[in-house]
Amino acid sequence: MYKTQAYEKIIARQDASTVKRFNMIKQLSQNFTMLNETALQMDKLLAEQLEIEAEDESEANPPVKKSPAKTSSATTRNGQPNELEQEFQNLFMALKNSTGTGIQGKVGMNDLDADLHRLLSQKTLLIRYELPKVKTGEFKQPKIASFQMVVDDVMLGNNVFLVGGAGTGKTYMAENLVAKLALGRPHITINCSQWTSPTEIIGGQTMDGYVEGKLIEAWSKGYILVLDELPKIDPNTAGLLNDALAKTGIPDAVIFNGRKESYKKHPDFGCIATGNIYPNKESISYGANNKQDLSLLDRFSGSVYYIIKNEELEKVILQNNMIWSVCDKIRTVIEEMNYEAQLSLRFMQNARNAYLLEMQRVRDKGKNGVKANEGKTFKSAVDSYLGTFSEVQRKNIKDKIRYAEIFSNYEYREFDIDKELY
Repeated sequence: MYKTQAYEKIIARQDASTVKRFNMIKQLSQNFTMLNETALQMDKLLAEQLEIEAEDESEANPPVKKSPAKTSSATTRNGQPNELEQEFQNLFMALKNSTGTGIQGKVGMNDLDADLHRLLSQKTLLIRYELPKVKTGEFKQPKIASFQMVVDDVMLGNNVFLVGGAGTGKTYMAENLVAKLALGRPHITINCSQWTSPTEIIGGQTMDGYVEGKLIEAWSKGYILVLDELPKIDPNTAGLLNDALAKTGIPDAVIFNGRKESYKKHPDFGCIATGNIYPNKESISYGANNKQDLSLLDRFSGSVYYIIKNEELEKVILQNNMIWSVCDKIRTVIEEMNYEAQLSLRFMQNARNAYLLEMQRVRDKGKNGVKANEGKTFKSAVDSYLGTFSEVQRKNIKDKIRYAEIFSNYEYREFDIDKELY
């Protein structure tokens, strides 16, 4: 199909411009094994020149003569590109403006002959970035200061790092608000710790056979990869993420799994990491976190957001202002007394779920064999949490939240869930 392939033996004796054009055709066609429209057009033009030179060589094997009609000079005497050079110029410009489909190698300015290099350098090159077109379902955007920036970052192919104290809703924001509601994409989560293994990330052999890694699954299927508590991962294991996270914004980028099999990136792949600290140093408050390599942190550069407690968001999630007000009051007392503890959104949801189960049993009046006071209750959830404090601390908290008048005889069961207690 490629005519110039027949003249490969005489290419080495041609001028530098001809050699470079021939090599470009080989590169675009993957050594003449793949049809490429640009390569075919260049092949036709170069073959016309080589045919004349091959005839001269076959007659008497003299030094190869250049055809006056097919000269490789970039310009004619009047300074204008000749017909052949104009054809090559058009091809180069078409190649520059193409999407790159089917092109496996890169053609740089240094690959062009001096005349064409100078000709292209005189022109202003315009680069246009087209942002991903993401269609999402309708949802009420939460009142989080950085929310839209986080969504934009994921759409642009940037890796996002959400930093905040325990229980501020980082993981909920990543998995539910951003991935599910805003982008309408599935997510897959790696719960990072010192025990996180390479197998969980890129796949590997187990007793039950080969298991694919979560990074590979998210990468190839277009999921949002949530790296929950990223600073807790061993820095050496974290290095397995570097290659993929460096290519998040590159279309059709390729990474390899534990079997060295290649996987092309799905256009919808994105990554959101969460952590209690930004892991560029050791933490006293969060001792299980590790200082991470700067090469990993660079993958999140410009897309690090600090998340604080958001009362309005907590109320929307709980859908129970009475439960929220009690939890928030406990949290406020802890902060005011400087106790080393935190009350998280996770606990609020635990308490809310216990309350819903409890109230269902209250309405059933023991018909299902379990009385309301025997099972999990809002009171038992609060008692369990307060049980982690010292006796003095527990008494102080109970006094300030008016525990006796709210919990002693399950008084809260009669309260309106839409009203706050404090």
